Amino acid sequence: MSDLTIYLLVAIFISALVTFKYIRENKKKEKDSENDIIYSFLIANFLILQYYSDIYANYAFIIIVGMFVYFLIWVIYKLYTESKMGKKLLENKNEPKWRILFISISLILIASLSFLELKDGDTILRYNKSDFQKILIISIFFLSYIKIILDMRILKSILFEKDIWRRTFIISEIILLLIFALGSAYNIKNVNRFDFYVERENLQEISGEESWNH
Repeated sequence: MSDLTIYLLVAIFISALVTFKYIRENKKKEKDSENDIIYSFLIANFLILQYYSDIYANYAFIIIVGMFVYFLIWVIYKLYTESKMGKKLLENKNEPKWRILFISISLILIASLSFLELKDGDTILRYNKSDFQKILIISIFFLSYIKIILDMRILKSILFEKDIWRRTFIISEIILLLIFALGSAYNIKNVNRFDFYVERENLQEISGEESWNH
C-alpha cells in the first residue's frame, strides 16, 4: 500500500471520526465545560500544524517554540488567576472568548511563519513529486473540513452570541484557512522549488546501475 493511499484512508477515517464525535456531542444532555472545549480546540489545531510538519518536514522547530510559548503563557495565566486580582478576571463572562481569539490569532502567526520558512531547495523526504502534489490537494479539503467542524463546536458552545467576539473569530479562522489553502496551492503550482529525496535516490540508483552495466 502506497503512502498516498494510506494518507487518503487516514484522512477519511479522521473526518468520519470527528463528524461522529460532533454529532454525538450535540445529542448529549451534559455538555463539556468551556475549559475542556478550549483545551481540545488548542490541541486539535496543534495537531493540524503537526500534520503539515509531517508533509514538509520543516515545521518541527516552529511548533516546538509555539508550544513552549503557550506553556509559559498558561503558567503565567494560572498564577495570575490564583491571585486576588486574577480571580476577578475569571468572573468576566468574556474571559473564555478572548482565550479562544488568542489561540486563533496565534495560529495565524505560526502558520504564516511556517509557510514563509519554506525555501527553494528544501528537501521533501517521504514523497515523490506526484504524490506530494496529490497529498497537498487532499490536505486542503481535509483540513478545511476538520477546521469547520472545530469552529462550529466553538460557535455553538462559547461564541454563540452574535457579537464582535464571534465576528472576529470567524474572520480569523477564514484567514487561517486561506493561509493553508493558498500556501498549499502555491506549493502545488511551484512544486519544482523542492528537492525530492525519494526521486533523487532513485535517480542515483538508476545512474549507478547504468554505469555498472557499461
